[in-house]
Amino acid sequence: HGPDIGKRKAELRLDERAGALAPAKSGKAAIVPGKPDESEMVKRLFATDPDDLMPPEESHKKLTDAQRELLKKWVAEGAEYKGHWAFIPPVPPSVPQISNPKSPIINPLDAFIAQRLEKEGLTQQPEAPKETLIRRASLDLTGLPPALAEVDAFLADTSPQAYEKVVDRLLASPRYGEHMAASWLDLARYADSNGFQTDSSREQSVWRDWVIRAFNADMPFDQFTIEQLAGDMLPNATREQIIATGFNRNHRLNGEGGRIVEEWFAENVIDRVETTSLTWMALTMNCCRCHDHKYDPISQREFYQFFAYFNSNDESGVLDSEGGNRGGGNSRPVVEAGTPEQEQKKVALAAAVKEAEASVAAAVKDLPALQAKWEPEFKIQARAQNEAWHPLANEQAKSEGGATLKKMEDGTWLAGGTNPDFDVYTITAPLAAGTFTGVQIHAVPDPSLPAQSLGRYPNGNYVLTDVDAEITAPGLKEPVAAQFTNADADYEQSGWEVDYIVKDKPKRGKGSKNKQGWAVDGPTKKEPRTAVFACVPVTVPAGATITITLRHDALAGHNMGRFEVATTSLPPSLVKVKGAAVPAEVLAAIDADPAKRTPPQQAALTKFYRENTDNPARKAEAALVAVKKAVTDFADDLPTVMVMKEVAKPREAFILKRGEYDKPGDKVVRALPAALPPMPAGASNDRLGLAKWLVSGNHPLTARVWVN
Repeated sequence: HGPDIGKRKAELRLDERAGALAPAKSGKAAIVPGKPDESEMVKRLFATDPDDLMPPEESHKKLTDAQRELLKKWVAEGAEYKGHWAFIPPVPPSVPQISNPKSPIINPLDAFIAQRLEKEGLTQQPEAPKETLIRRASLDLTGLPPALAEVDAFLADTSPQAYEKVVDRLLASPRYGEHMAASWLDLARYADSNGFQTDSSREQSVWRDWVIRAFNADMPFDQFTIEQLAGDMLPNATREQIIATGFNRNHRLNGEGGRIVEEWFAENVIDRVETTSLTWMALTMNCCRCHDHKYDPISQREFYQFFAYFNSNDESGVLDSEGGNRGGGNSRPVVEAGTPEQEQKKVALAAAVKEAEASVAAAVKDLPALQAKWEPEFKIQARAQNEAWHPLANEQAKSEGGATLKKMEDGTWLAGGTNPDFDVYTITAPLAAGTFTGVQIHAVPDPSLPAQSLGRYPNGNYVLTDVDAEITAPGLKEPVAAQFTNADADYEQSGWEVDYIVKDKPKRGKGSKNKQGWAVDGPTKKEPRTAVFACVPVTVPAGATITITLRHDALAGHNMGRFEVATTSLPPSLVKVKGAAVPAEVLAAIDADPAKRTPPQQAALTKFYRENTDNPARKAEAALVAVKKAVTDFADDLPTVMVMKEVAKPREAFILKRGEYDKPGDKVVRALPAALPPMPAGASNDRLGLAKWLVSGNHPLTARVWVN
């Protein structure tokens, strides 16, 4: 006859006074205060007829005679109902006044102890030896035994405050915060892994360090509570207050392929409800996820009303990549948590970005005048662009794999002798001063090669996997490596496109192996083939030398057989195998009278100039790209921590039937269990208000739980 409507018999409820005193269907009341003989409950407790006896025999729940008499006496005395003592706010007791105490009373706690000792006829033990005192204090406050020097210093200190000095020293030790934090981390289910599948790593140590700092700083418990549950919702929240909310992100995160996002979102929220209620109130709300609680005064509806305070976090609910790999597997929402030195560098990089942006804006203003000076010269050169490829001259070539490279009369190189599995050709030659923008590889068939083809593999094929170019000169402090950005070929085997050579090249780095590259197949292997590689323009000083490296890393023996290498100073956009000509719209624009150019012509010419010349705006833009990359690279190295962050519009919450995510029932709104006090006056009905409610001073459970 309790709160569970599904199991309640005869529609009688005895756990609430109104129900117990109300007439039943028979017209009789279970309890008539002060009149046990008229109370149907008392009659049933003492019934001799098995059909009337309560509890019934088949329940196997039998009351003793003393229990029945106690209930009868209670009814006779008025059947007063009181809530469980734990849900009644505690009232500070008066300090006992002990006359002639047998034990010393130094503080109010000693008075309570002395009162109990006197009641039991006991006296207090003598003070422990100093070696024992310092051991106990050290283990209690830091978890570590005292050092011998600390014991000796305590023994030598004969002042009345000697013990207080030890306690003060221990409380000031960083080890104090670490020791105190250990228990809190257990309550917060702290872990450095996600708890599923391969139990992959994540990074929450930033939050752990916040807890340690809070204990070492003697942070008040109300502040400690509010910042962990809702620091992100405080006005003008600091980064430290936001980091504190990592408390409720320590739950498991599912990264399994078959996961259901909606299910694990609900599980995370339920985890927060259960952890918060257990940590601050010692309430096991777990039961009422699926049904009204059997013991505590919390209904299933109240559980999901409490749930509603925690379900508006801006998260996916599962392990995702949006938190950034730099978070060590962290999932959104996250915040950066760098050191003060890192924060200073971050500010400096942000200033560098603004400075670079200003440089771009200033350079763009100068473009029209610079373009006007460039146009006459470009007009002369524009129609001669197709003749801009220059074969290397006076070059040296060698094979790292031991093959012989022979210079032919037409300027090509022919490989012979040993055909290693994976060969690297290095060609070094003088490079004329000016601009360098690309490399051309021209493969030529030869009768000495397998199938009179282009490559050294028995079927006549080759796979070129990487091309590097490096320029050195007396005036350069260090070699300049070409940054290849695009590739083009007159033919490529399906699945072995030339683009593989430059794809992800910055990530691979110079000299790294690539398992895909440019190959040819079928009859095309007996025809000359050409590939070109465009790079960011490089200004070449006088007396320069270029070293070009051709790698074959994909398939054993697939090395190029006969080839020629050329360079160009064409604008990068024109580094193409076919028709390396200036675009028709640009030719039309440069040929037109500047005063009569149409807006599209002027736009095409300006775009071409900006993208294909070594102008200040392009340099400034490259510098801006570089500094932005530095910002990104720096940010990628910063630690992050998972935190709480409210969505703009709170999510709706529903009672989940049997606690299952995909069986929503009635819609509910945020509310507190009726057995507990209401929200403090003026507090917002959200996660921040909930945190303040727990430490309002009127909550009956928080103080009791934490004193215990």
